[in-house]
Amino acid sequence: MQFGAALLWLAAPFAPALQDATIAVPSGDAEMAAAIAKARGGLPVFFGHATAPGPDEGGYMIKYDLLPGAPAEFIWAEVISHKGDVTIARLLNAPRSAGFTRGLQVSVRDNQVIDWAYWHAGTLVGGATMRVLIARMPAAEARAMLDRFGW
Repeated sequence: MQFGAALLWLAAPFAPALQDATIAVPSGDAEMAAAIAKARGGLPVFFGHATAPGPDEGGYMIKYDLLPGAPAEFIWAEVISHKGDVTIARLLNAPRSAGFTRGLQVSVRDNQVIDWAYWHAGTLVGGATMRVLIARMPAAEARAMLDRFGW
């Protein structure tokens, strides 16, 4: 996957201090490509949880490219429903792209999803791309994020 001048939203409202923080990722970033592949491999299990939540689970989110193509803006959206290969979701970040706003309802195909996350008993499950981005942050900021997510 090519990122071009991609902006990846680090965190959605589950990390209020960073909810609108973005990080540029260079084209061909191997570590990010591996994280996306890992996340995509887990989508069937994620959607199983999202459509039939277990005890102490909630806050199901997906990350996808708001406007496929270059430059990319990968953004978090809260899952409202999922049927077949389509998720109806609500944007969790304030997009930089014109014509979009936080809270806007969107339709996202499974093949557009690059990451997913949800809460289970106070720990964030998933977030493969966030783990890569957090590892690139200054130590104190990274530790705060890791603590917030229960990692």
